[in-house]
Amino acid sequence: MIEQLKSKQMLFIEDDEELSQMMIPIFKVFVKEVFYAPSLADAKEILNEQHIDLIFTDIHLKNENGLDFVKEIRSTNEEIPIIVLSGYKDEPLLLKAIPLGLTDYLIKPVNYTQLTIAFEKCIQKIGKVSQQRILLSNGFEYSVDEKKLVKEGVWYELKKKELLFMELLSKNKNRLITKEMIQDCVWEAEDMSDAALYNFIMRIRNRFGKDFIHMISNLGYRLG
Repeated sequence: MIEQLKSKQMLFIEDDEELSQMMIPIFKVFVKEVFYAPSLADAKEILNEQHIDLIFTDIHLKNENGLDFVKEIRSTNEEIPIIVLSGYKDEPLLLKAIPLGLTDYLIKPVNYTQLTIAFEKCIQKIGKVSQQRILLSNGFEYSVDEKKLVKEGVWYELKKKELLFMELLSKNKNRLITKEMIQDCVWEAEDMSDAALYNFIMRIRNRFGKDFIHMISNLGYRLG
């Protein structure tokens, strides 16, 4: 199971550089890449520049609270696995952390067995999310349960026709989507003019990227 993490990138937030130098080589046994941040400002910069699959963060940072950072992450990304590290068991903080959906809460010093268990929990969380989604195009996934699109943890609400169109695309990922299919599945009993279809496709491209879907001559449409 741990092998599934070999393609993943991890953000590690810890202000104790000596401890970090000890832990990063161990983390690299499990994941493809470890991005180290000694402060929350560094962590935010990394998140803006890199694709991160899981986060390890200390709670007690110099003049900063790791839990506040987790809250900020959860406001836009409910799914990324987050493991919190603490130098001691803090009951009030534990209670405060419950609503944040932490993957694990570890007390330092952490041994190899504890890390292995924590990483296995990350895999389970990542796997559970991926089973409920269908990768469409441009990094966008369609959530079968939520009936929304999601990209890098950001959710996109869909209007009725957008939802029906995404359902159609998700069921025909590798097929050409013809005008007739769109009429039947998206417009349903409503008449669909060429202008209405053109404007609809343009709105999809404007919202999700011009490469999200391509027109194939006059035959129909295909995911980018």
